[in-house]
Amino acid sequence: MKKLGLYTMALLSMGLVGCNQDFDTEFVPQTNPQESLLQMSDVSVAVASATTIDLADFINEDEGIDKMVPIGTVSVKEGAMPANTILKAEVEFSKSPDFDDSIILDANSLDGSSEISVQASALQNAYFDNVTRNPATTDLYIRTVLYTVTGGTSEAMIGKPEENFFAERTVKFTPLNKVQIDAAYYYVGATNGWSDSDKTYKFDNGGGDPYENPIFTCTVPAPYNEDGTRADNWFKIAPESAYTSGDFWNNLVGVKDNGDTSTEGMLVGPGNVGAFNQPASDGAKKYRITINMLDFTYSITPITTEAYYVVGGVQGWSDKDKICLFTPEESKDIYSYTTKWTGAWDLKIWDSASFGNWDKAFGCSVDGDNSPSGALIGTGAQAISAPSAEFYTFTIDMKNMKYTWTKLDNQDPTKYEHISLIGAFNGWSDDYELREVTPHNWYAEFTQAESGELKFRANHDWGINWGYGDNSEWDVTVKMNNIGANGAGNILVPAGKYDVYLNDITNSIIFVKK
Repeated sequence: MKKLGLYTMALLSMGLVGCNQDFDTEFVPQTNPQESLLQMSDVSVAVASATTIDLADFINEDEGIDKMVPIGTVSVKEGAMPANTILKAEVEFSKSPDFDDSIILDANSLDGSSEISVQASALQNAYFDNVTRNPATTDLYIRTVLYTVTGGTSEAMIGKPEENFFAERTVKFTPLNKVQIDAAYYYVGATNGWSDSDKTYKFDNGGGDPYENPIFTCTVPAPYNEDGTRADNWFKIAPESAYTSGDFWNNLVGVKDNGDTSTEGMLVGPGNVGAFNQPASDGAKKYRITINMLDFTYSITPITTEAYYVVGGVQGWSDKDKICLFTPEESKDIYSYTTKWTGAWDLKIWDSASFGNWDKAFGCSVDGDNSPSGALIGTGAQAISAPSAEFYTFTIDMKNMKYTWTKLDNQDPTKYEHISLIGAFNGWSDDYELREVTPHNWYAEFTQAESGELKFRANHDWGINWGYGDNSEWDVTVKMNNIGANGAGNILVPAGKYDVYLNDITNSIIFVKK
């Protein structure tokens, strides 16, 4: 059972702690103290009569009020207390009846007092920082551990660890509403005609409690003028509550200065706020907008080339090697990578605009999570792991910020010793080798001196070869084509320098012009 201990710096020799006392906390390892000379039968604790704890009744930050929350009243049999000894209490709180992931607070000093209580602010801060940020009323399970402290230093627990507790009860607990986070947020701006009813572009936090997952992301197409030219991306952000407020435009989130072109900064609102503005001159095709509704910050990433790369154990955690490129699927904003994964291949994801910046790598919320699916996050992302060391297609949905692992039915794909390029660039005579960077994924840097046709082939032989359609020209300026087929026509590739990728399981071929 995992527990979190938060201990005050107050001396045991002090008298009863009064209102407004500051409780400093520090994290220390949990230990099992020796057994006290007092027996469980020597001590009783009458629980506080209140069945609810609403911290708004105990804390008023504007007036500096910070009261003690009563837990119970302790009694010791006459004559049972050892000489030169006082009691110490620790109070444990949890949302779960098995006290998993609980918090432990030092109570007030019991030197001269029989009333057990904890500082309201200490309970609020520990609950907010370590249990949940959600301000909703919930069942809170409470139990107390008592110690004897002899001579000011010798501490011993009354009863057995993890077995004997006092003042066990359940209350309806309401923390302070320190942060107001809506369940959903929406883009409102140039791309959707400033509609106050259209919810096409929704910010996604991967689902779940928005107080636990306060980072929301939305990918929005760049706006265009009627003549087809790029328009500036003016926008604000609408909380879900704005749509039912009766005053939509005065309940939005935005920036302090109207027209702010910054790509990161602080949010303001809700209210009649300034609009973001990303100028058309940035050349973006899309914008990825990320908002942290706990820190009230934002970041905007203009996307000019839609390319996503696997980074991690697969390529030695290099911040330079773009050797593992996701294949774009036909469905919009969905990309995949198919290979045999190993337990050492934890990964994150970079887009082409942010490659090399670890602060902008995408991942999951729990390091090493090997769940079959999950939510993608940006800021503070942890590494994702494959469910097992087998062949999987790892798919990312960059619109809805989700990922999935799909195990391949065929766990023994055909193995090729060589895959190479051959074509007009070398007189159709020699093979230009690709290297296998992960199982069945091949990569090469390639320069096409002048426009010409080429193909891929396996093992320096024409028995297995890959092309594209009917001698079609490869469109590298608009999108990355990803449809290859054994025996298809030659590929007409314009002159230029390229990163070249081929997956011999999915028959995907990608040229990325440098």
